Amino acid sequence: MTRRRWRITILAALATLAAVYPITSLFRDSAWLPQAVVVIALCAGVGLVARGLTRSKALVVLTQVLVVGYVLLFRYAGDTFAWFLPTPASLEVANSLGLQALDTVQRYTAPAPLNDGVTFCLLVAIGLIAICVDAMAATWRSPAAAGLPLLTAYLITAANGQAALALRFFVVPAALWLLMLHTTARAAFSRWSTANPAEESEIDEAAHDREALRSFSAGALKLGALGVVLAIAVPLVVPHFPPRYLTEGLGRSEGGGGQGSVGFNDTLDLSRSLNNSDQTPVLSYTTTAFTKAPLRVLATSYYSRGQWLQLGGGNGSGQPQPLPPASQRRDYVIDVTDNTLAAPRIAVPYPVVAVAMEGTPWAIDPVTRDVRVGRAVSSYRVTYADLAPSPPQLRESGPPDSPDVTEDDLRLPDTVRSLVQRWSDEVTAGKDNPLDRAIAIQDHLRGPAYTYSLDLGEPLRDETGRIMEPIRNFYETRRGYCVQFATAMIMMARAQGIPARMAIGFLPGEAVGTDTYIVKASDAHAWPELFFQGYGWLRFEPTPGGRSGSPPPYAVLGSDAGATGGGRSVTESGSTGRATTSAAPTRTAVAAAEPEPTGVLDRVSSAFTLRNLVIMLTLLVIVLAVLVMPITAWALRVRRRRAAVTQQDLIEAEWDDLTAHLGDLGLEAPAGATLRQLRERYVTQGHLDTESASAMRRVTATLERSRYDRPERTTPQEAVRLHHDIRSIRRQVGGTRAWKTRVRSFLWPQTGVAYWRSLPDRLSEVLSRRRS
Repeated sequence: MTRRRWRITILAALATLAAVYPITSLFRDSAWLPQAVVVIALCAGVGLVARGLTRSKALVVLTQVLVVGYVLLFRYAGDTFAWFLPTPASLEVANSLGLQALDTVQRYTAPAPLNDGVTFCLLVAIGLIAICVDAMAATWRSPAAAGLPLLTAYLITAANGQAALALRFFVVPAALWLLMLHTTARAAFSRWSTANPAEESEIDEAAHDREALRSFSAGALKLGALGVVLAIAVPLVVPHFPPRYLTEGLGRSEGGGGQGSVGFNDTLDLSRSLNNSDQTPVLSYTTTAFTKAPLRVLATSYYSRGQWLQLGGGNGSGQPQPLPPASQRRDYVIDVTDNTLAAPRIAVPYPVVAVAMEGTPWAIDPVTRDVRVGRAVSSYRVTYADLAPSPPQLRESGPPDSPDVTEDDLRLPDTVRSLVQRWSDEVTAGKDNPLDRAIAIQDHLRGPAYTYSLDLGEPLRDETGRIMEPIRNFYETRRGYCVQFATAMIMMARAQGIPARMAIGFLPGEAVGTDTYIVKASDAHAWPELFFQGYGWLRFEPTPGGRSGSPPPYAVLGSDAGATGGGRSVTESGSTGRATTSAAPTRTAVAAAEPEPTGVLDRVSSAFTLRNLVIMLTLLVIVLAVLVMPITAWALRVRRRRAAVTQQDLIEAEWDDLTAHLGDLGLEAPAGATLRQLRERYVTQGHLDTESASAMRRVTATLERSRYDRPERTTPQEAVRLHHDIRSIRRQVGGTRAWKTRVRSFLWPQTGVAYWRSLPDRLSEVLSRRRS
């Protein structure tokens, strides 16, 4: 490893640290920074070792990715490893940490709270940046390209902070980047060959080379400094454009002031969606109905890992199942204008009877009855039915038997199946028909034991420290908004054998004038639909509070307890809101977020738990087992050097160490070869350059004098010089060998192997001596 390769690696690591340091301003706690230093140092160290073992640049980068990825995954999901290897459960933990980080980033502005998910994702991002910088600066020796990942790290803070970053946050990594340019330029120039000067030449070639080197490196510095100046000066004169944000959810405007279109995501995340407070208008409408119904956009039955996903489907006929007869329903008309929903979605009350959209192709999903359009439409008219079955009719509807019901409508997640079944059985105890069970579940969720809040707080963790499944988290906290309440009712209804699915859309909106209503993005809402034979999918409303409105008549009048009271008081203050505490929950959460250690000593003591100590000891045993041969060879070398009484003994030990190492690299010493024959063999087959060949000749000359000259003529200075010459020879020969040979020579040195193979003979000899 050349001196400049060490230098450029250290500079790259320092530049990465300087570029990521400003991220500390985005969070309330900087406890992630020491871990980031370790990750950056690990990337640099692995890169140095890998570059010393192989010339394959891709293999160096791959090694860095694997080692850093393994260490981070083991740090945060080590309890899921089997035989120190990651399992599918390890990936699930990593996914949960990523979702936790995404939730924190979406719900908080800077400075945001720090949690395990944010720390994990930060360390992953910093690890990737450090690997990219190290690969470009040291592996490929292109530090100019290393400026791109450094800029990416800087922009993480610049794009998310509340104010402009101080100039020092930019100057320090830029200065280190320029220093990398300077260092690499000098190294590149020094490798250029020059012709041997003629004896009659009067030109001082050494001075000429030094002058050219200064000119070359100064030019590189000037170009880099010019780029830095332009990066600072250009933004001062270029006009700034309004920022754009990458968001997910249901109502997201692509422009300000109500302009543009609003898109719908087919994925509804139980831990973060539908808590949008955007006041952008989505559409306006008039209707012939006196009671305003929610406007549904889509429905889905598929739930997986905290998310509702729309996977499509159908009953095979291509046509929706017929609606109940006209005697069991009332038809109304809704006229929508100023619609900004992006195709293929439109918002309409459920269920749809007829659609009028002149010149726009449309279709009705055969199972969910979602209306989909071929292109965006600004206005449309829809006739829809208001189903008003009586409670006695629903109680006598019979078991579900319809192509509209799929397996997903009754499926429960395996991870919370027993919890949901027990929860549902407790709530519906004593109810002997599906309607009464559904009403009991709805009234239970709207009762005083639950709190409506847009702020879910930090997710809880189980006994092993893993983030709880969102349904279990809601069961413990009794806190959430429409998505959590609707999901809970769907799962409890399924546990009672009632087909249930998630409907997503908008609340009826606010009246403007006498007969016009405006629906805003903040009106996004979710509710459960339960299937009753002969009447299809019926809406229920488990979300408490005045915002979601009262349940439909059949879900209120059929209750033995009468109309629901509407639940607890509502907190809808957004991300800073807190749950109302006037009414205590009926039970105390069995799990709570662990408090973060406040002091340095607390953090250190919390790290030395029994589990962490066992993990560290196990890792230490594995590392020692892998390195037992190299450690043995090293210990034997040290013991022999310390046992040397004279300079001759020390020189012989150094020579034996060199020949053993060269033998491990494939340069075996032939039997009967003289010292000078062996020297020429090493020079030729070791592909030694001029400097290393001279070092080899000095080594053999020193060895000859120590063997055949008077002992007092061998000085300690010669032994020290021989030691340095041998080190340079080992590096030179190692650089000419294949990486597999170098790895084998390091992990399986013959000196250590011979020691352990001879151990039984030595033990038997010792025992025989004791017996005699």
